[in-house]
Amino acid sequence: MNGRSSLISSLFQYGVWPRIHHGERVNEHCMPPGGLSPAEIAHAAKCELAEKTLRLFGSLRLRVTGFSMLPSVWPGDVVLVRRQRMQQIHPGDIVLFARHGKLIAHRVVFKTNDPEIPSIITRGDALRSQDSAIGPTQLLGKVSGVLRAGKWVEPPTRLSFRARIMARLVSRSGRTAGILSRLRASWRRRCEHEGLCES
Repeated sequence: MNGRSSLISSLFQYGVWPRIHHGERVNEHCMPPGGLSPAEIAHAAKCELAEKTLRLFGSLRLRVTGFSMLPSVWPGDVVLVRRQRMQQIHPGDIVLFARHGKLIAHRVVFKTNDPEIPSIITRGDALRSQDSAIGPTQLLGKVSGVLRAGKWVEPPTRLSFRARIMARLVSRSGRTAGILSRLRASWRRRCEHEGLCES
């Protein structure tokens, strides 16, 4: 059994998150605070696996599940994340980071100029409030592509006027996000059925 398999099996077998496994320290940002439920253990395992994949191979594909980046990234989209250092990140970029045992992809709205304590501030396009500062240990990489309708597209660094209006509507009502997502899924199914979309 390799290190990854034994780590995951120990997580589920004993219901605990070992701080040290085979001499490696687990990234604390991949660990949810407080007691660990089975769902939190699974999220933490995925978080650590994503981090190690990016470190070893430099890139990773993830399927998006949330609404916080509408309309730039939709639930069901696949994002391509490339490992990047803090110095390579700029405002407008969408970055992947680990927090409380979860992976989050949000847009950078501010970057500090302090070379000794670099940090970035992010916010989901469809969220009203900003995230707390992200340091180099939390940063996993930059979203460099979004797979949509069978094609890779580069995520925009700035929202168009129409996209800003849609993001604002979503931020004011969770119901709007659900309606838009269902309409988009319906359109995708119809368009794929008629052969208009590549898959």
